[in-house]
Amino acid sequence: MSPSLWGLFGGAFNPPHYGHLRSALEVVELLRLERLLFLPSGGHPFKGADLLAPTTHRVAMTALAIAGEPRFALSTVEADRPGVSYTVDTLTRLSREHPDRELVLLLGTDLLEELHLWKDWRTMIDRTHLCLLTRPGFPENLSRTPAGRFLASHRVDGPAGLHRAVLGHHGFLIQPVTMLEISSTDLRHRVAAGRSLRYLTPEPVAEYIQRHGLYATH
Repeated sequence: MSPSLWGLFGGAFNPPHYGHLRSALEVVELLRLERLLFLPSGGHPFKGADLLAPTTHRVAMTALAIAGEPRFALSTVEADRPGVSYTVDTLTRLSREHPDRELVLLLGTDLLEELHLWKDWRTMIDRTHLCLLTRPGFPENLSRTPAGRFLASHRVDGPAGLHRAVLGHHGFLIQPVTMLEISSTDLRHRVAAGRSLRYLTPEPVAEYIQRHGLYATH
């Protein structure tokens, strides 16, 4: 029997947008995920607090963004943690809370460049499977980064290979998805310039930003 897969999608979501949502939906379909947990970050070790909207707002916006897709769910495990939040601590907690699930942490190609700087990054594969989201046709030269070289030995050919009982360990998968040219940074600049966010993020998110005066100055 195939394992029950749950995806973990972390990020600042500052703010969330259709680029996040489109990639997330494709991953759910391609990996046949039972559920995808969105994990808005709390304190971020690489981003200053001056760049982030307050955690409560980012959590609220994420909840609005994912409403209506029953396979999407919100987790505040990182947002609720005081101080700086480290991914390895989140993975340790979630793997203990859901021992009967195969957890898959989603990573963007940009994160692969910095993964070796994360706390206890080599131990993350001991907690969950890792899935690198790429553009179709992305060159798969893993040897150019320390993390890529490490993860190459755990690589599986497809979603069906993400099975601890078969592998004897967690696996690493590269999964091409459609990546829209939308960024949270650009959305923040648009708000500061008084420009519309229509068709870049769900309307409830855009309305929330306007209602609470987020990103009005940069």
